[in-house]
Amino acid sequence: MTTEGAQIGITKVADVANPVAVRKAMFDLLELMQSYIQVPPNARVLIKVNLCLLLGSETGATVDPYLVRYLVEWLLEKRAVKEIVIAEADATHLNAELAFRILGWDQVLAGVPRTRFLNLSSDELVSVELDGLFFQRLEMSKTFMEADYLISFAKLKTHTLQLITGVMKNQWGALPEKVKIVYHPHLEKVICDLTKVRPPDFCLVDGLIAHEGAGPVSGVPRLMGLIVAGTDAVAVDDVCARLMGKNPRRVPYLNLAYRHRLGAKSYTTLGCRIEDVQEDFAFVPRWRQVWGSLREHLVKT
Repeated sequence: MTTEGAQIGITKVADVANPVAVRKAMFDLLELMQSYIQVPPNARVLIKVNLCLLLGSETGATVDPYLVRYLVEWLLEKRAVKEIVIAEADATHLNAELAFRILGWDQVLAGVPRTRFLNLSSDELVSVELDGLFFQRLEMSKTFMEADYLISFAKLKTHTLQLITGVMKNQWGALPEKVKIVYHPHLEKVICDLTKVRPPDFCLVDGLIAHEGAGPVSGVPRLMGLIVAGTDAVAVDDVCARLMGKNPRRVPYLNLAYRHRLGAKSYTTLGCRIEDVQEDFAFVPRWRQVWGSLREHLVKT
C-alpha cells in the first residue's frame, strides 16, 4: 500500500440482471484502471474473495461469482499470468470449499483455464513477523503470502460493529483460523494488521447488490449497480463509506488506519463521481441489536 495518492475507479451498471451489460461494465472499469494493474509477467495472481457465508450475491452478503469470472477473463486476455487462484478462508460457521460448491462458484468458473480455488485454511502455513497493532506474529497461507499479485475483491456492506465492511475487512477474512469471532473485541486493530501483513496490489468491490441494515450478515439487499476498483485498500474503503452515505472518520478501523498512516494520504476518482452515485444506507447499531435480542428474550420469559 502506498502513502502517496491512490487511484479509484467507479462504474455504474444500469441493468444488473443483464450479464452482457455487467460484463461490459466490468471490462470498461478494468480498462479505465489498466495502467495501474501492474501484474508481473508469468505471475501467480491470487484473488481473495468475500465468500464467507452460505448466502448468494443476490442477498448483498457475498461477491457475485460472475464478476470474478469477468475479472479472470480480463486478466487472461490482457496479462501474461501463469495461474489465477481464487481464495477464501474458513469462517467461524462455514467451510470455504462448501460455500464454493453450494453457491455455484465451481459451475460459474468451470472450464476457465489456469484457474483454481484454494481454501486458505487448508493451505501450508508460514510464520510472519509483524509489528502490528494487535499481532506480533501471524500464521498465514503460504500461497497467499507468496502470490506475485494480490487482488482483494470485497462486497459493499454495512457492519454493526465497524459501520462498514470493505476491502480491509475482506483482508481480515484471509486469516486462516476458523474461529475468528474471538478477535471481535479487537476488531479494528486486527483488520488493520491483516491489511498490513499482505497489502493488496489491487482492490475491487462488488456493489451491484449491496447490503444494508444489520450487516454484514443479517441485513437486507440494496440495489446499487456499482463496481469500485482501486490501488489502495484504505482509500477504496474511504470511498465505499462515502458511497453508503457514511463519514469515513466514523468507521473505527478506517480511523485507526488513518492515525497509523496505513494507506494512501489522498486519492483521485475516475469514472463516476462519488456525489452522483452515493446513497444513504440504513444502519443498525450494535446496541439496538443487543436491545432487540434482550427484549425478545424478556417477552418469551
